[in-house]
Amino acid sequence: MKDIAEELLGPPVTLHELKNKPGRRRTLRATGNSGTAIVKFYASERAPVVAARVAALAARPCPLQLPAVLHLDVERHLVFLSDVPGVPLRHAILAGDLDACRRAGQALGHWHAAWAGQDASPLRAHTAERELEALLKQAATAPLEVARAVTGRAPALAAPWPQATVVHRDLYEEQLLVDNDGGVGLIDLDDAALGPPELDLGNLLAHLDLLALRTGRSLDEPAAALLAGHTYAAGTPDADLLARCRELTRLRLACIHREPALLTP
Repeated sequence: MKDIAEELLGPPVTLHELKNKPGRRRTLRATGNSGTAIVKFYASERAPVVAARVAALAARPCPLQLPAVLHLDVERHLVFLSDVPGVPLRHAILAGDLDACRRAGQALGHWHAAWAGQDASPLRAHTAERELEALLKQAATAPLEVARAVTGRAPALAAPWPQATVVHRDLYEEQLLVDNDGGVGLIDLDDAALGPPELDLGNLLAHLDLLALRTGRSLDEPAAALLAGHTYAAGTPDADLLARCRELTRLRLACIHREPALLTP
C-alpha cells in the first residue's frame, strides 16, 4: 500500500486509519510530501466496482465536490481516491449554522437534479424491495421489541419507488462536507445507486433524528434548512415517499443501535 502512496503523493508517506469494518473494508488517509489521498482496502472483490461507480459520478459536473479515482489495484483490493476538502456537516448542524445546512441541501439537490433521467451506468437500481430486505436482515438480530415493530411495519413500507436519479443510498451528516470557501463535498460513494432523491433525504433526516436523541436537543431548524436548500435546487420532494424513506431509516437505525425510541415517528 505504501509503495503506491509514495508514487502518488511523494515520500515519506504516513497512514492514518479512519474506519475499520472487519471483514468488509478499512479506510485510511495517506499523507505524503505533495498531498493526501483516501485509501480503501476491501476484504472482498469490491474495489473495481467501487472505482467504476466513483469514476462515473465524477464524470458529470455539479456543485458537489466528489472524490476522483487516483489508482485502482485489483489484485490488492485497493482504491486510492482524492481527498475531498471540508469538515463534516455535523459540526454546522450542532452549531446551528443554518446557512451551511441550506448550502449543503442545495448542493445535494443540484446533484440529484443533474442526474435525473440520465444514464448512470454502472450504478444499479436500489429498489424498495432491496431496502426492505436489508431492513429485515437487521431486524433478525435486533432486540425483540424492535424486531417486532420492524416486521409489523414492513408490509406498509414495501411499495415500489422510482429510480429517478443517482442516490448516495446511505447518507448521513458525516458524509456531507462543508468548507470555509462555500464548497460542499460528498464522500463514501461505495454504495451509490439509482433511486428517488427522497431516499437520500430520508436517510439524512433520520440520522438527524438519532443525533437529536443522543444530544437531547431539537434539530428541527437544521433539518428544515437542509430541506429548503434541496427544494430550491431540485423541487419539492414527494411528501409521502420522504416520510416512508425516513421511517425505513429510523427502523434500520433502531435495529443497529438497539434504540426503541426511534420506533416512534
